[in-house]
Amino acid sequence: MKRKFKKITTIGLTAMLAGAVFITGCSGSNNAQSQPQEEGSKRASISTTLYDRGKVPPEAGTIDNNLWTKWLNDNGPVDVKFVPFPRSEQVQKLNLLFASGDAPDVIFEYDGGFFNQLYAQKQLLPLDDLIAEHSTSYKQLTEKYPQLLTLGQQDDGKTYLFGRILGAKNNDFIFIRKDWLDKLKLDVPQTTEELFQVAKAFREQDPDGNNQKDTFGINIGGPSAESVVNSMFNNASRFVEDGKLVNPNIGEQAQAAAEFQKALFDEGVVDKDFLTDKNGEKAKQDWVTGKLGIYLGSSGVDNAGLLEEYKSLRKNVPDAVIMPIELPEGPFGRFNPGFKSPIQMTGAINKNATDPVAIMKYIDFLVEEDTIMALKNGVEGEHYTKDSEGLATPIDAEKNQKDLVGILDLSILSSIGVLPKAEQVTLKLDTSIPEEKDFETFLKLADEAYFNPDNEYAYPITNWPGLPPELQIILKNTETISEMWKKSIVGGSKYSPEQTLKEVQELWNRSGGQEIDQFYGDWIANNPDNVIYNRDFINNINEQSAE
Repeated sequence: MKRKFKKITTIGLTAMLAGAVFITGCSGSNNAQSQPQEEGSKRASISTTLYDRGKVPPEAGTIDNNLWTKWLNDNGPVDVKFVPFPRSEQVQKLNLLFASGDAPDVIFEYDGGFFNQLYAQKQLLPLDDLIAEHSTSYKQLTEKYPQLLTLGQQDDGKTYLFGRILGAKNNDFIFIRKDWLDKLKLDVPQTTEELFQVAKAFREQDPDGNNQKDTFGINIGGPSAESVVNSMFNNASRFVEDGKLVNPNIGEQAQAAAEFQKALFDEGVVDKDFLTDKNGEKAKQDWVTGKLGIYLGSSGVDNAGLLEEYKSLRKNVPDAVIMPIELPEGPFGRFNPGFKSPIQMTGAINKNATDPVAIMKYIDFLVEEDTIMALKNGVEGEHYTKDSEGLATPIDAEKNQKDLVGILDLSILSSIGVLPKAEQVTLKLDTSIPEEKDFETFLKLADEAYFNPDNEYAYPITNWPGLPPELQIILKNTETISEMWKKSIVGGSKYSPEQTLKEVQELWNRSGGQEIDQFYGDWIANNPDNVIYNRDFINNINEQSAE
């Protein structure tokens, strides 16, 4: 369904910010007149969550009152009140609002576990009848991608979640300084033991040639690096082996991952303060300043932030040569790391929402191609033009950089995977710029490395069910297991990973963790036809997106 959108000019934005206060979603006459209504009809109002990452500059407004929240209200079918939450606090604050009955109508969230919790608490509205009877665009999307309904279902067989089609994209990655390998006459590491030896050489053999021991071999701080290491040792997710479900986090896989990191720590190969680098920012600075040889990260290679990091590295170290590499083979095999799911479930409706039909109209609007393009590239004719393949080309890159702020999480339901193939990439590279031409190569190498059909997937299953409330309590009571493994890395001879494994298993069993393992094991055994394995899932979705 195509829709003609109004053009919003920069003058309009300036007036909006400088004039009278505009509160998105309130019953102002500007919103009421922005979309023609049938005679006698009243424009509906809804409320939705919106992450606040603190990245909207004052001159662009606020996260809930800017060019793009206004655009959605001007061009959409309903008035929307955007309710902002700090990114790291949304779940916590929404729990309080649900408890008081004041949560927004629509919940947009990346945390599938939180949706499972809301379902268990009976806070979500079933969507099957709403989609069947009142949807157009989203219903058509589910007809082409029925996995949307499967992944949106809970154990009662009803659909509770809305999702988006992304196509499979890499997420976790390893970058290595190829120029350091060449200088030290080292090969690309193929095993975790070789990775350790290369990292050690990068620390001890002065690869940057400044006659100081000021380089780190590899980073292990923050959840991104932790995820990559766990994937190398098959410690990322439960898996089926010899017909039985294995929980690696309380087994030999977790011990091996800890021993690898402990050796790096004890040998001084990594930053001794890695535990304080909770978000990986210190590792990023070491990387861009040329002081880190092997960079473990996430958010995908097709990422503007990683491109900017590479440009910073090349500015600081013009001769730096880097490349993405496959995860080295560990004692349990070789694995493809964590990736961005081809389908991501990101939306739900509060069961107490007063106008679900109006919400469905808004969801339909969000999943239309024209809306997706606008929330990705701006307004056609003002911010971009399209070529014959449907690829958007910026008209004025500097203007777009100023205008396209506050837009990221408004596109949380955007199905990038349904756009023309040329437009499905996140990065728009200008290959006349040497660093961006390099990145074109990195993108290809990364997909070959991290979707290698010869490797198993560290995250083999997509659609794990949510835990019932009583098992969620058990899981919460075992949250310290992660910290116990970290303690074993820095604990020296007094606290070894072998000892930690015994203590972890004792805590798991004492807390009733076997009940969680039994729950997942029973689900695998009782639902063999409903388990979605990522190897098949990725191939299937990519084929559909290419049509």
